Amino acid sequence: MVRINEDVWSEFSIEEQYIKVAGQESYTDMSCVGTAEHELESKTVRKKCRGLVVKQQTRGTGNGTLTEKLHVPRTVYNMIYSMNQEDLKDGIVSYGQSSRHPEFSLTMLIENEDGDVMLRAYPRCKIMNGPKKSIENGAEEVAELDLTISILPDEYGNAVYDALKSELSEELAKDWLTKFTPEFAHTVSA
Repeated sequence: MVRINEDVWSEFSIEEQYIKVAGQESYTDMSCVGTAEHELESKTVRKKCRGLVVKQQTRGTGNGTLTEKLHVPRTVYNMIYSMNQEDLKDGIVSYGQSSRHPEFSLTMLIENEDGDVMLRAYPRCKIMNGPKKSIENGAEEVAELDLTISILPDEYGNAVYDALKSELSEELAKDWLTKFTPEFAHTVSA
């Protein structure tokens, strides 16, 4: 009989997600997430002697990719794709050569199958793809947007921060989702 160790953390659902676009003062709720998957990059350096690998080190680069299927509030969508151009009349947005995707931060509240909570933060992100929408007339389900997000290293070289809520101070756990900065996680500044 196979027993699963109780210390195994299994991500089950994203209950809350927030975004803070560069230049904005606060995080905005963006919790209608269908799926999310991140892959962080690593770099392997090898030392060879006479054609044989004699030493090898693998370490993180601080970069990665986050792919999400979700529904995005229109105001956030327009911000992350830089569609709010100043030379347009009120109520009009546009995407084109002058659209420069801004940097943003994402925070998440993730639960395991038992309802235990993990908090996650991606301090530096940028959308990698242009706007892509899908419409199916007569569909019984509204299509989610596909976002491909580049994860970049912060000033500490980190791409992502994770913490079990039960292991954090009450103040840090309370502020994580809507006030996160990399300084929250560090005891000394960079």
